[in-house]
Amino acid sequence: MSKDVSRLRKVVLDGFLIIILILCILATALIWEPFERGFFCGDQSLMYPYKDDTVTVLMLRLIGLGLPAVVFFVCEWAVLRKAEDGERFLGIKIPVWLRGFYCSAVSFAIGACFVEISVNMSKNIIGRPRPHFFDICQPSVDCNSAEWQNRYVHSLDYECQGSRTDKFEDMRKSFLSGHSALAAYTMIYLALYLEGRMTWSGTRVLRHVLQFGVLMLSWFTALSRISDFKHHWSDVLAGYSLGTVIAVLTWTWCTDVVLKKKNHTALPQFEISVTGQQMHTPR
Repeated sequence: MSKDVSRLRKVVLDGFLIIILILCILATALIWEPFERGFFCGDQSLMYPYKDDTVTVLMLRLIGLGLPAVVFFVCEWAVLRKAEDGERFLGIKIPVWLRGFYCSAVSFAIGACFVEISVNMSKNIIGRPRPHFFDICQPSVDCNSAEWQNRYVHSLDYECQGSRTDKFEDMRKSFLSGHSALAAYTMIYLALYLEGRMTWSGTRVLRHVLQFGVLMLSWFTALSRISDFKHHWSDVLAGYSLGTVIAVLTWTWCTDVVLKKKNHTALPQFEISVTGQQMHTPR
């Protein structure tokens, strides 16, 4: 029973941590207002027209979060469906593959929360205007006047006169690209997962094709942010780099794919929590 209590405590802790991280995401996105950075009248990088998203936020979240979850479920079932260890949780027999899916999903979710919080903090602290800033804001200063030529226009020196007031706050959140960061994190993590998990015979070429496919999904998303005039190229580069770093770190922290743990066994032995998770690759 003490083992059940310990595992229940870990599950509750996992859930509590994820809830805290989600609250941090909401706070940084909805409560924290971005820094109001000024501009130069002759800055051509801010003169692009406003365009709708090629990859919407809904599409990004459905594919970026949903696709890895489906792959985790299928792969864990395929690899571990026949594994038996007799372990029970609160008197209920939990299949090994389901515990494996739980650990993969929780570690992936925590990493995604890290990305969201990092992105929101960067956007609000930097407050960089998007490439369509002039189109949305339509600042009150006369940029043709000699008074404003080659001069930095502070946020207190002008007012936005544009009609799309719902875009005023978002137009100051160019750095860094949240789409690029989340797309990079989710798809690179998924590519790493496939490398460590999709190891059964005859799947090497298929595995690499799938890895290339998911990486191209993330790359397409990142490039679309430039062609949609939503971000400067440096915003996309920074966002993609952030997502890549967090994906690699999360994968390294939660698996033994880089540094093999001692007593490496043929079949994975999963804990019921992401804390101390092991994901062994069958030999």
